[in-house]
Amino acid sequence: MRREQPIQSEGFYVFGFFSLVLAVLKLTIGVPWSWWRVLLPLWVFLGHNLLHVLVGFLCLFFVKYGKEGGEEECTMVKANLLTSYKLGGMLCFLIFMDNFLRWREGGGNWFWLCSGKLEVVFSFGLFSLVAQFLYWSEIVGELNEQQAER
Repeated sequence: MRREQPIQSEGFYVFGFFSLVLAVLKLTIGVPWSWWRVLLPLWVFLGHNLLHVLVGFLCLFFVKYGKEGGEEECTMVKANLLTSYKLGGMLCFLIFMDNFLRWREGGGNWFWLCSGKLEVVFSFGLFSLVAQFLYWSEIVGELNEQQAER
């Protein structure tokens, strides 16, 4: 029997709160940020989850199901590794979006991680994508091992 899990929306609330704080700072103190930068936490949350789902569909396409089908739930032995892939992917996506906005707005020369250079934008976009592929390759590997044992 499958156990239904509720949708976890805490992340959306946290990132929404950060965006609200940035909007209040922009409107009250008069910080010269664009609205793209104010909504950066929401863009990171939505973009990371969209990338997560797209890479998941791509990786799960290669899972080999036997005649029994995939009825049983997959037990995750490597939960810490999977969590580190997800957190690393989100951190890389945050740096990617921040640098993308800096590049779009004309750049900032704070230091290389937040420089807004096109090389940094490309690199951290690629790192985020690689972290997603590593996450889903672990899941697909576990599913294929379970299918081979049957």
